[in-house]
Amino acid sequence: KVMSTTHVEIITLEKMMYSGDVESVVVPGAEGQLGILANHASLMSILSSGLIRLSSDGDEVSFNVNGGFIEVGNNSVTILADSCEPNQ
Repeated sequence: KVMSTTHVEIITLEKMMYSGDVESVVVPGAEGQLGILANHASLMSILSSGLIRLSSDGDEVSFNVNGGFIEVGNNSVTILADSCEPNQ
């Protein structure tokens, strides 16, 4: 079974931290965790500090983020992070 994917870009002022297609995205929204799957309705939200989790084919990549914005639309997710580091 093939899962639908959505394109994700995580960008800081310094560089592109991540660019790729994933099955799900979980981010720390201002009001709590936000989960995003393919074809999610358009939204824009402020991010709080926490973990961004990207899942695809059973694998998960995560990043520590300290604030920023997320924009979702046209089956793509753009995260503009104040600061972001890969979570070891």
